[in-house]
Amino acid sequence: MVVFHLGDQVFGISADHVAEVVPNAWLARPPALPALVAGILDLGGQPVVVLRGDRLLGFPDQTFGLDASIMVMKADARPTRIGLMTGRVSGVRPLSACRALDVAPETSFRGCLKAQLAFDDLAVSLLDWALLLNAEERDRLAEFGARDHDRQDGWKVQPA
Repeated sequence: MVVFHLGDQVFGISADHVAEVVPNAWLARPPALPALVAGILDLGGQPVVVLRGDRLLGFPDQTFGLDASIMVMKADARPTRIGLMTGRVSGVRPLSACRALDVAPETSFRGCLKAQLAFDDLAVSLLDWALLLNAEERDRLAEFGARDHDRQDGWKVQPA
């Protein structure tokens, strides 16, 4: 799992869902950006909608400094690539090196907390990436990504 920090909390997401981790970068901030979205990352010419991890998980707003990280999630059926702004990513840990305590879905945020994991030196809340966004949020992100893509297409030079 990829381990990341938001404030004084430590979380993990299965490495199966994470394509790459990039350092905090300049993000485009087009007009009418939803509050949950930190901005748009240009990753090799492909737009990635970067969500604020603090707002997604219901924490008070945080300031993301130079040590912040963006986890770019693997492409799936969604037309829009998604990234997650975190305080920082501290590494990858094997699940085999921890003790797991199951968490009842009704006691976790939208059931996205899969387990509490205990390593020798760290306690990690393992999140289920597939459950972090509900269907309506995914649809809105897809619409937003499509609008941003159309806007970028408007800057391409048209043949004479």
